[in-house]
Amino acid sequence: MKHVAYLQLLEYVLHLDTPGKNKERLAACREHFDTVTSEDIISIVDDVMNAEPDIERVKILVTRMIHSFSKGINREARPFPRDFAPIEELLKRNDTLNEILADCSILLKRANATGFTDDIRGRLDNSVRTIDGSISHYQRKENRLFPLVERFIPEHRCVQLMWAIHDDIRKTLSLLLSFREDTEAGIKEYNKAFGTLFFDVKSMIMREEQILFPEVIRRIPANAIHTMDENQYEEEKASYSDEQEADRKVDLVTGNPTLRQIVSIFNNLPVDITFVDEHDEVVYFSTPDHRIFPRSKGIIGRNVKNCHPPKSLHVVEKIVAAFKAGTRDTAEFFLIMGEKKIRIEYRAIRDEIGTYKGTLEVTQEISHLQELTEPKRLLDWE
Repeated sequence: MKHVAYLQLLEYVLHLDTPGKNKERLAACREHFDTVTSEDIISIVDDVMNAEPDIERVKILVTRMIHSFSKGINREARPFPRDFAPIEELLKRNDTLNEILADCSILLKRANATGFTDDIRGRLDNSVRTIDGSISHYQRKENRLFPLVERFIPEHRCVQLMWAIHDDIRKTLSLLLSFREDTEAGIKEYNKAFGTLFFDVKSMIMREEQILFPEVIRRIPANAIHTMDENQYEEEKASYSDEQEADRKVDLVTGNPTLRQIVSIFNNLPVDITFVDEHDEVVYFSTPDHRIFPRSKGIIGRNVKNCHPPKSLHVVEKIVAAFKAGTRDTAEFFLIMGEKKIRIEYRAIRDEIGTYKGTLEVTQEISHLQELTEPKRLLDWE
């Protein structure tokens, strides 16, 4: 798109939350609406996010932008080659989500017409659990696809917006899942929550298939896409593959373990570890049997700011800034995730003279520790 037309569209998008004052901008760029491409959309979103720090306002602007440009965006369904297995897997998840949402829509129409029976409520609850499992591919995008986008596509802020919408969908699903125990929740509450879920999930599917995936396939090397699911350590330990190097000893001052032993030590600690260097880039993560927060090798070299959803980005920036300034050395958090109780500690790493060299994140599931009420000195293997 020519530069002048692009700037006109950008100015129009930046004022979409005040339509009454946007009529002149609309008139100046309406003729370009149907020719907007996925590349244009990604660039506009990047510029909008660069200009607007409020992610909630960005959501409004981009949602209205996509509605304005929908004819051009949707001129062809799934406009990209269909020979990339990782992308095909994501498309299958979308097909499943569409089918479940269609079933839920029928159930809700029936409930509104004939009454909200226990049978309908039970079937809706089952669908919510299925959707909750199906959107696990959002985490896959965050940990595997987004790092590729950041690496190969300069205008990559759109993935931060996607992450924010992922979190919105998860929040709505948590609300719907809570209705299983809330006997007071009726058809009104279900209608409202499902309405939000329908809009966000359908919008995400369209943004993936009509905007993100076409640009991923066009602009990221094919080999990187084909292999993006390799070297994932959500449920397995990494092992040392270079046999010639594996038994090389390393002087750690207090001992001389081999590289193989060092990898094994870190992977068998009862915590998850991630290390970020002084340049804010991820350089290492451990791979215990069951990581609390999944990691993939795609995260290596990634800026730590891109490893967190927008809602927590300001906290990350505050911690790192304090560590670099030397005003703080630790930061601690406590989360409850279902039945799990999670302790997260960030520690500033400094050299012998106190210069900041990075941040160590240590995450531990502590439910069993909180249950301890008295000394335990005997072996209880029996």
